[in-house]
Amino acid sequence: MPEIADRGRFAIGDVVRVRMSPTTPTINPRTPPYALGHVGTVMKTYGSVVNPQDHHLPYSPLYTLRFEASQIWGPKASHVVVAEVHDEWLDLA
Repeated sequence: MPEIADRGRFAIGDVVRVRMSPTTPTINPRTPPYALGHVGTVMKTYGSVVNPQDHHLPYSPLYTLRFEASQIWGPKASHVVVAEVHDEWLDLA
């Protein structure tokens, strides 16, 4: 099992905002464009996993976030959106 290098800055239940750009240059482009600038709630934390078979440096901690779809697509959207976002894209809201 891979080693967990960093637990991350946020905990389950924290309200965070997805930045428009990462705090540091990143090689990980996985942040969904529709989430940029929006506020979500941390549902799960994964920490930063060291996996030398996949990448020579650990990725920053990863979180599963829950967004109200109405914040992203307007008041007629009544569902929720779940996305995974790395630490360098997040600020405490």
